[in-house]
Amino acid sequence: MSHPASSPSTSQAPQRHVASLDALRGVAALAVVLFHVTLLVQQSLDPQVQGLQALTHTLRLTPLFVFFAGSESVLVFFILSGFVLYLMLSARPLPYAVYVRRRLLRLYPPYLVAVLVSMGLAIMLGGRPLAEFGPWVNTLWQRPPDPATVWQHVLVLGNPNAEPYDFVLWSLVQEMQISLIFPLLYAAILRFKPSAIVAGGLGLSVLANAAALILAHAAPSLAYLLTPYLDSLHYLMFFAIGALMARHNAALGRWYGRLSVWSKLLLLAGGLASYTYSHLLMIHFGIASRIGDLLILPGAFMLVLLFSHSRRVIRLARHTAPQFLGRISYSLYLYHGVVLLAFVFGLSGHLPLGALLLLAGLSILPVSTLAYHLVERPSILWSRQRLRTPAPVTSDRLQG
Repeated sequence: MSHPASSPSTSQAPQRHVASLDALRGVAALAVVLFHVTLLVQQSLDPQVQGLQALTHTLRLTPLFVFFAGSESVLVFFILSGFVLYLMLSARPLPYAVYVRRRLLRLYPPYLVAVLVSMGLAIMLGGRPLAEFGPWVNTLWQRPPDPATVWQHVLVLGNPNAEPYDFVLWSLVQEMQISLIFPLLYAAILRFKPSAIVAGGLGLSVLANAAALILAHAAPSLAYLLTPYLDSLHYLMFFAIGALMARHNAALGRWYGRLSVWSKLLLLAGGLASYTYSHLLMIHFGIASRIGDLLILPGAFMLVLLFSHSRRVIRLARHTAPQFLGRISYSLYLYHGVVLLAFVFGLSGHLPLGALLLLAGLSILPVSTLAYHLVERPSILWSRQRLRTPAPVTSDRLQG
């Protein structure tokens, strides 16, 4: 028998926009950029960067890892997306077709332009192995895209081959697929208790990961085709957590405000430990599936909680720099890998790795800002014009 969730009379309506979470998305996007920079350092075969490789490996073992955590930050993105989509649907009733059109117009045009730019640069600069780097770099930009690959990227949904040209696009496949089924999750959250939603999300994650492991051994070709869909069942848990946080935002704020200083410090320490060491535990115990992401969930939850309800964090998040990063975060996420690969394939062998990464790093923010103004912001405005709504552009910042 189902258990209805708290009624609107007992659950305060969530606010439409949480500016401090814009900053969290920007900081998380910057962490992904730094993660890929450190990954290139680790992939380098140049003996002159061994000291830098040792430094990045050491920092990986400390809580400072939060500043260049890659896959962990993507999980934060998924929680934030669940948070924002809940706010959007709770603000006013939207027919499903209108919801889908708004979501796709927000996400798809910037995605498609980034795909075309990355493929064009791969054709011009790629197509050759780089002896200076390890195997991961040499899986990228090695072949010009064939018609089937172009079609997979244009279609987005179910694309099992999303990484050879812009290695972050796998998460956009998940973002768009889960966005299409999010209204079902929204309806479930309105109907069932949070404990039931969490239990259901955990169950789907376990089933999806078990199916992926079985198929990987029994039918590898089928596993390849179904993996994007099974991954969506797994990541639905993170969208659900974000949506639950939005629905119960006021109650979470009251709970956090009642905590003692020592309890807040313990929460911070536990969250950082989850965020920093979960991936290492997965490696140690040989966990090859995405089920280990659930170990990172408490840390990702902690970050969203702090940026929502910690007064000190919120004050910092309202500063110009983190708000700027939040504004361009989607473009920053889409283009940083393209810029890094353009410099790697264009200048590798002509410049030392340090100089190459410095030039790439100095170029990432300008390129992302330009992409925001030329592609992303018009896409936001286009979605609003089609819907004829006067809502401000800033309320959609989290939806990158």
